[in-house]
Amino acid sequence: MRYRPILHVTGLMTLGLGAMMLPCVIADVMAMNEVSSTLSAASASAEETGRTINQILAESGNHSPWLFFDANDFGWKVFLLLSIFFMTVGGALSVGSRLDDDGVRTQEAFLLTVISWLVIVFIGAAPFFLGFGFNFTDSVFESMSGLTTTGATIMEGIETFPPSLILWRAIIQWIGGVGIIVTAIAILPSLKVGGMQLFHMESSDNQDKMLPHIGEIAMKTALVYLGLTFLCASLYRVTSMNEFESITMAMTTIATGGFADTDASFNPYVEGGADIVAIIFMSLGSMPFGLMVLAIHGDWKSFMRDPQPIVWIGFAVILTGAMTLYVITRDHIDIGPEGPVRMAMFNVVSVLSGTGYGTEDFSLWGPFASSLFVVAMFFGGCAGSASCGLKTFRVHIAFLSIFAYAKTMIRPHQISPVRYAGRPVRPETMQSIMLFMFLYLVTFAVQCSILALTGLEPTTAISAAAATLNNVGPGLGEVGPAGNFAHLTIVGKWTCTIAMLLGRLELIAVFVILTPSFWRN
Repeated sequence: MRYRPILHVTGLMTLGLGAMMLPCVIADVMAMNEVSSTLSAASASAEETGRTINQILAESGNHSPWLFFDANDFGWKVFLLLSIFFMTVGGALSVGSRLDDDGVRTQEAFLLTVISWLVIVFIGAAPFFLGFGFNFTDSVFESMSGLTTTGATIMEGIETFPPSLILWRAIIQWIGGVGIIVTAIAILPSLKVGGMQLFHMESSDNQDKMLPHIGEIAMKTALVYLGLTFLCASLYRVTSMNEFESITMAMTTIATGGFADTDASFNPYVEGGADIVAIIFMSLGSMPFGLMVLAIHGDWKSFMRDPQPIVWIGFAVILTGAMTLYVITRDHIDIGPEGPVRMAMFNVVSVLSGTGYGTEDFSLWGPFASSLFVVAMFFGGCAGSASCGLKTFRVHIAFLSIFAYAKTMIRPHQISPVRYAGRPVRPETMQSIMLFMFLYLVTFAVQCSILALTGLEPTTAISAAAATLNNVGPGLGEVGPAGNFAHLTIVGKWTCTIAMLLGRLELIAVFVILTPSFWRN
């Protein structure tokens, strides 16, 4: 096995992630300047009128959460030093391991996929650990949750942290979203992971030329991703969000990540109508980005042939209808200002897409609602999207295979091939899908057992496992929308951290490199 391609790509990712820390420096500097000028003006007015600074600020309507931060509370120095360090290390590593050719073999691609994600997770954890007093376990948990677009958090009092850290949480989710899209479009189909070979694109067929094609796919996908993020932020700005909130929330929305700027998640923005914008862009984040790229280049037929969008939207509509009727008929559920339909639709789409925003603590809605939300966690989004879970196409094909098998039970001599998107599904593809689903459920069962052994009650253990393995974020009970994962033991946090990586990289990519045969020449 050659390690130069792995070192080269890892170096480029380290360089890029270091560069992405610079906006956090700018965010803190801008906040400091704003705070300084606001306090200076308030101080001058206080001297003239004899009132206190607090009275003047209250009358002016300035409620900036960073208004009374001390200069040492801002983390721009940490981000600046880490940015310089990681850009230097990443640049040296990428130049020192520059490729003589552009070939990447299948074995190297498996290792590259896992190693690159692990490296960026530890880089993403560095600001939490070195700059803001989080311990190593919590730092890795938060970084893994961000980069896998899970949205589970151990942070409490998010409003009390400086803008640099809040922006960093949004950035790593945004990077993780586009990263998994590129992985799902360009790498996983070539590795035939869990039936992803159904979604081979022309640029992912030739494994000997994988790197340049990944770069081409990444550029086209990133442009679509960036355009949707910009549009989402613009629409958020029209609602009750300020500029900073509209940018950070747009990044976590299109990535289907769910990191919010407040402990109350999306609840503060409902009255301004931002939840309607979120429903649209969480749904778009769950759609196949590869098909979006093809559609933009004029190939609408590929988009129309794929049944995933229709199946996903249909399932979302059914769940929303069922949840709306349930909410209306239950007196104990407090219907917010958005009304029952919007409230049900937002929370259903949030969970189904794996975003994990919450306007209400739906874990208190009752057993029926909790059961539907857990089902939605497993269903997930479309292949090639920012969402996770089992993926729409696997669930769809599993049901088609059940119907086909039922026909052969009635008429043993009848041949009933499983067809997907108008084409027959090959036996090896069916085997790959069934193996993936089996491993997925076994992993879920093992994770539930470990979490239960740490002392979590059953509802919390099951939902925490479902929420992290499916990269959704909040679960039910103690880890519901009104809670977080801070109270989990060290064993519980590392179990959930590993589950987030397994779920994000489609399990098999990780399990393959753990087998002894993988390391034999």
